Amino acid sequence: METALMQTSTPPQGNQGVIGAGGVNIFHHFGVFKAAQELGIEFESMVAASAGAQAATFLTNGYSIDETTEIFLKEVQTARWNPANWMLCFRPADPLSIMIGGWFSLQPYIAQMIKKYNLKPNKKLRILACDYLRHEPVLFEGTDYDLVTALTASCSVPGWVQPVWHMHEGRLKLLVDGAVYHYNPTEFTSGTAIVSRFRPATEMPREWQTWMDLYFQMRELCFPLAGNSRYVDDTRNVVIENGMANVGGLNIGISRETCLKMVENGYNTAKPILKKAIADGRITSTKHRAH
Repeated sequence: METALMQTSTPPQGNQGVIGAGGVNIFHHFGVFKAAQELGIEFESMVAASAGAQAATFLTNGYSIDETTEIFLKEVQTARWNPANWMLCFRPADPLSIMIGGWFSLQPYIAQMIKKYNLKPNKKLRILACDYLRHEPVLFEGTDYDLVTALTASCSVPGWVQPVWHMHEGRLKLLVDGAVYHYNPTEFTSGTAIVSRFRPATEMPREWQTWMDLYFQMRELCFPLAGNSRYVDDTRNVVIENGMANVGGLNIGISRETCLKMVENGYNTAKPILKKAIADGRITSTKHRAH
């Protein structure tokens, strides 16, 4: 079922994850999931935005953490330099879409990725996008929606790529990156959620490959393209915060070594926090129950 998110939306019970937006910071998520897996933490649902939605899509489709990490390492290191991808994503559009996002759409690339890896909607996965015209959240959940539309919309950062026109409940909506509504959408969970979120960059990059990397880093430092709605209640939720001061979310001109460092950081940050949350009875663990 495809749902515009209201307070009546009821997530499944059990451990709930909130997988935050943050572009290339996605590699921190993989470290967090690795720690959770080692501790026997299983997720009944994941609410995810933007790059977090991409990570959650793979993991809820049965891909292992190592497999997903390698897939994204390959995409970051090679996909952006493939001229065929730029030609594939160049798409004339209506004037409003071009004004908001320019001449490139993620839809062809996302469609190609979903087909290549046989990704499907599933009951654990909940993808957040934002209606740009009304600043209202739209949640894709269940199994009866178009995954290409959901992921494309959730990752369509204004000022970088085109938004997605989408008819929902009799209203035409212009969907953009879920982070425009909120980077870490905890309000759409019940009880305690495990939140993997990122700090914004605070320094200029040490690694970059094109002027675009520098531009996006400067935007994150001064005026983020997706806004700055990041607040999370850390008394209600188990919050795992990562981030590298010199790596902006849209600076994809970074090395494989830096990406793997993010995985390590995510793991090292998450494990003690999750262990304490299990000990305090805030989240459940299959290993904990077994003992």
